[in-house]
Amino acid sequence: MFKTWTFIILIIIKLTITLTGQQDSVLMSIRNLSADESHMNTVNLITAKCGTDLSCMMPYIRLINDLPVDEKILNVYYFLGNHFYRKGSVNDSKTVYLAGMKKAERLNKNHPALFNYYSSLCNVYNMQKIVQADSALFYIDESEKILKANQMDVENYWKPNYNRNSVYIILRNYEKADEYLAKSYDYLKNSSNRMNKGFVLFTLLEATKKRGTTKQFKKYLDEFLLFKKSGTKQLDINHLGIMELFTDKEEAQIFLEESLRRIEKNEKPDDSADARRIKLAEIYNTKGETDKAIEQYKKVITDPVLKDRGIVFRNAYYSLYEAYKNKNQPEEAYKWIEKYIALEDSMSNETFKNQVAGYEVRYQTKEKENQLYKQELEIKNASLKSRTLLALLAILVIVFITVGYFYFKNVKFKTQMMVKDKEINEQKIRELENYNTLLSLNSVIEGQESERFRIAKDLHDGLGGLLTTIKAHFQTIQKDIQQLEQINFYNKTNKLIDEACIEVRRIAHDMVPYSIKINGLSGALEDLREGIEMRGLPCDLEIFNSENLLLNEQASNMIYRTVQEITTNAVKHAKATKLFIQLVYFHEGLNILIEDNGTGFDLTQTQTGKGIGIKSIESRVRYLGGKIHYDSTSGHGTTVNIEIPFREGMVLSKNDEI
Repeated sequence: MFKTWTFIILIIIKLTITLTGQQDSVLMSIRNLSADESHMNTVNLITAKCGTDLSCMMPYIRLINDLPVDEKILNVYYFLGNHFYRKGSVNDSKTVYLAGMKKAERLNKNHPALFNYYSSLCNVYNMQKIVQADSALFYIDESEKILKANQMDVENYWKPNYNRNSVYIILRNYEKADEYLAKSYDYLKNSSNRMNKGFVLFTLLEATKKRGTTKQFKKYLDEFLLFKKSGTKQLDINHLGIMELFTDKEEAQIFLEESLRRIEKNEKPDDSADARRIKLAEIYNTKGETDKAIEQYKKVITDPVLKDRGIVFRNAYYSLYEAYKNKNQPEEAYKWIEKYIALEDSMSNETFKNQVAGYEVRYQTKEKENQLYKQELEIKNASLKSRTLLALLAILVIVFITVGYFYFKNVKFKTQMMVKDKEINEQKIRELENYNTLLSLNSVIEGQESERFRIAKDLHDGLGGLLTTIKAHFQTIQKDIQQLEQINFYNKTNKLIDEACIEVRRIAHDMVPYSIKINGLSGALEDLREGIEMRGLPCDLEIFNSENLLLNEQASNMIYRTVQEITTNAVKHAKATKLFIQLVYFHEGLNILIEDNGTGFDLTQTQTGKGIGIKSIESRVRYLGGKIHYDSTSGHGTTVNIEIPFREGMVLSKNDEI
């Protein structure tokens, strides 16, 4: 018992010493990063110890995180992220890339290393199970900003354009994808970097083969032939898988075999050669070398780098089935078709196993090969049913989305209509209120005009007549009393009586100008002009086309009062020394222009505190449905422009010659 425990303890001590030694080598490498240690040596030590186990790697990442940030530190993060990405651990690669990106951004928001981080993050978001195209395109744009900020070589722009091509391929927007792929190649046409140029040219050839014209494909094929012939480095062979596009299968076979030999010599390959093996196997099949093709397919399904990439294995199983069927070996063919069916079943379709139930019993007769053919048809039918079901589900989803879209659109439309109806009703209410206001204003104005008419009639018929009678009696007295003339009392009194008569007529005319009834608006304005000039103020009056048009009495009174109020303001308040009045009649309406050379006024102050006179003017203009515009500055006079449209009933007669 004691010996057993001693043995166990010795084993534990040995394992501890071994692990501690390994850990010490990693820690030593991390500590020396700031000195002469190579960043790639540190990356290799960490990946050798942890593989793709991020939890194992996190303590070392935390240690690196505590070191001062420099180029080596940023490179360690970047190559660790690349390690996870190549091994298929996309989410872990994103974690490491983001950590390195934050380090670089804190160092300098335009640090050149950010170009690689942003480009890699674009690929990460593009390769996740649920593609995040918006995030991928965002990081592409950010990578271009780094190129511009650091004025990097223009050739580097091939990468963001190629990344956009990858995003739009996944989004199935092939037109945009091909557009950016062509842009990417334009930046590499004259490049000395054969790896990048060959890679993009290869992709461009495949794209034009699928979606381009014959002319486009021939153009890029010719460029590729020149590119291939100019190659002198072994690295060029990595780009020659495109040889299956050529008629020269022999040359393609030679280069593919050489490429695979180079990969097999590498003890720890980072990438799988499955695509090259499958292409080489296809060449073997076309030449009838089935055994060589089978060998390549079997190497594909035993490739340790592939791990559990189901689609690659499924295609290889089916290719092995067809190869053994062509060799007339039904037992082997059955074995591989069974593996294919099992894998297909686990991936997407649970009905495959039921469809092949009892297949092994029937397979023992001479009809085995025919049964295989039948099984192949069943597989295709199952696949067709699966696609049909998916199509029906897709149609149902589209119908549901469409119905939902139109339903919500209808609800939105009804809501908008309710809002519009509410706005229309509010507008009608405002219009009704304005109409009622105008009716009230009209009643007030009509009442004022009636009262003015009554007062004017009393002045003219009562006081005016009385003054005339007094003057007649006074003239009679002159004949009898000659002494009055000698003391000049008669002339003084007669002059005062004449002035009283003139003033009575002026007041009466101001209140209700009888000339409107006799001569219309033009005659009343002419009387107004004479009255202004009698006060010693020169006034010019111009009226155009009035002879061809006659307004009703109410409109004429309103216009007259408006002009009268404006000229009164000019005489009393603006201290004008000259006035100009112009009326122009049109078919559609009347334009009134009144100018004075007075002191003017501040429009802003007028708007905030309008006097009774201006309010009266604006009320009349608004009642007539017109607009009024003031142009005035202090010390530079005033111009008033009024536009009045002719409404129904305003015009009594109109001549077409206007």
